[in-house]
Amino acid sequence: MAGRNRDDGSSGTIGTILLVLITVILAALLALYLLSYQFPELQQPKEIPTIFEIQTILSENPDYDSRIVLKNIGDCPYENQYLSCRIYINDELAGCRIKTLNGHDFISTHHYGVQTVGGMGCSDISWKPSEKLAIDLSDSTIRDGSHVRVDVIWEPTGTIISTDEYYLS
Repeated sequence: MAGRNRDDGSSGTIGTILLVLITVILAALLALYLLSYQFPELQQPKEIPTIFEIQTILSENPDYDSRIVLKNIGDCPYENQYLSCRIYINDELAGCRIKTLNGHDFISTHHYGVQTVGGMGCSDISWKPSEKLAIDLSDSTIRDGSHVRVDVIWEPTGTIISTDEYYLS
């Protein structure tokens, strides 16, 4: 066999096998990464911070007014039209609906179980650090001894971005 040398060996075959193997591994890693966005339950659970802190709850006998005052204790403003919240009382979802924390947009929504949303945090287009927002629930929603949790959701992704708890004694 003219032109063939003993040193030629099979390095071309081994190189091709290694290239295919590396490509398959990279494709598997990319698929796993992309699937973690498609299926959020595959992602590592993260602790939810408290950005919007419950400052106080006003609910006393005889009417149990049921007002929750929240404060942005974070470092940046949030566009309040994209914020909504869920309120839990004694670990059960309260019968109220708050689809936006923008005061102007809130007026036109069906806000069952909520009378008003007010304060500096909802009066402009963004809820800035140190500003407060008050949620006035229907009377008698919150009573003495209640454990209240407020989850604030970033609506474009449906992600809970803040949670805080308050025990009313």
